[in-house]
Amino acid sequence: MKNLVTISFLRRFWDLSWPTVLYSILESAVGIVDIFLASYLGAEAVAAIGFSRQIYLIMMIGTLSITTGTITLVSQSYGAKRYDTASSAASHSLFLSMLAGVVLGAVGVWLARPSLLLLGAESQALEGGTLYLRVLMGGVVFLMINFSTNAIFRALGDMVTPLKIASWVNVLNVIFSYVLIFGVGPCPAFGVMGVAMGTILARAVGSVIAIQMLRKPGRLVRVSMRARWDLSIYRGILSVGLPSGFAGFFRNGARILFFRILAVTAAGTTAVAAATIGFQIRTFVIMPALAFQVATATLVGQSIGGQKIDQAEAYGWTAIQFCSVLMALASLLIFLLPEQIMRVFSDSAGVIEAGCWALRFIALEQLCNSISIIISGALTGAGDTRPALRYTIWSQWMLMLPLAYLLVYCTSWDVSGAWLAWGFAPILQLLLTFRRFLQGNWKEIRVPGVISDISDQ
Repeated sequence: MKNLVTISFLRRFWDLSWPTVLYSILESAVGIVDIFLASYLGAEAVAAIGFSRQIYLIMMIGTLSITTGTITLVSQSYGAKRYDTASSAASHSLFLSMLAGVVLGAVGVWLARPSLLLLGAESQALEGGTLYLRVLMGGVVFLMINFSTNAIFRALGDMVTPLKIASWVNVLNVIFSYVLIFGVGPCPAFGVMGVAMGTILARAVGSVIAIQMLRKPGRLVRVSMRARWDLSIYRGILSVGLPSGFAGFFRNGARILFFRILAVTAAGTTAVAAATIGFQIRTFVIMPALAFQVATATLVGQSIGGQKIDQAEAYGWTAIQFCSVLMALASLLIFLLPEQIMRVFSDSAGVIEAGCWALRFIALEQLCNSISIIISGALTGAGDTRPALRYTIWSQWMLMLPLAYLLVYCTSWDVSGAWLAWGFAPILQLLLTFRRFLQGNWKEIRVPGVISDISDQ
């Protein structure tokens, strides 16, 4: 269906994408600001956040399980003009996010120190990371609500509202974090712990704003905690979302083990600090691809809900072609300017040198990964999320991790060997994901229990 890619399709795709791109940049800016402020406390503080965020990311997999299913169900229901079903799916999603936030928060606080010890954190990185992670997980329910409400807005094609909320969250995060890290006036300096405190406070404000907007009377799709609970909707959300959640679990689990491998190299804490900065830069640059993924999932989901399968495929091709060019340019900039980028975040010669090597491999890796992300967006809109789980396991657990281990422990390449292995995984992931899209099986997927009867109406 490549011939269906037209200017009108590209314009519609861009109208939904640009607010999400800006939102994603603001979202990743939260982490970058945290690391930038923590860098004034030293490399140990940056390493503490680096270790902690890997644990935090793997604990937040429940978010993917909810938000992915939410986008698919709400967008397909909205495209089919089944607004009651869309409202019910949105309400179920919000309830699940609150429940998951409470459970994950309790588990995260309990396992904070043991998890960091398992990861290899030592000394100040361990102590600072424990404080940071306990505070962050203690308020994780607000992050869960943020992500769930954003998914609802996006599934409806409203990408601007999450952008506005994120703008306020970012401003508040900078203010709160600065005050709580360094201490201003009567407020004491909390150091690394203040980074997490500022993030949670800003997210709490964003959560309240989002919920109030989704509860406004007169909306075609609105949330209500008094909605009739329907187990088929829970099954629909989780049948689509759980494979994405498990894929995220294995993806972030592989990253944790990768950090563990870096921690035992000759560079040790320096390698981890450089990787922390490198991965945050990667997150910043790859966020536009994640934004395009959301727009693609929304457009494909709404098209399938409206029984416009050819249009859904055309949106998929539009996203793939447009984003491949854009992300290639972004990757090229990182590859050519690694030292200049690293100097923004660190003045340590060792961290800068290790970071330059890491950024070059990250630049090459993120191009393949970005294209895979876009294709996955089209598959998500159709509810075809299970193959991505298999591809993640094959590329990262069966290829990248064993290869990294061998190159670090069995050769003299040390850190360089680890990063070389990191660069191979996304190539396999891209080949497998693209093949799935070309096969077209995703066009026949029906979400169980909710949207499966659209074609019968």
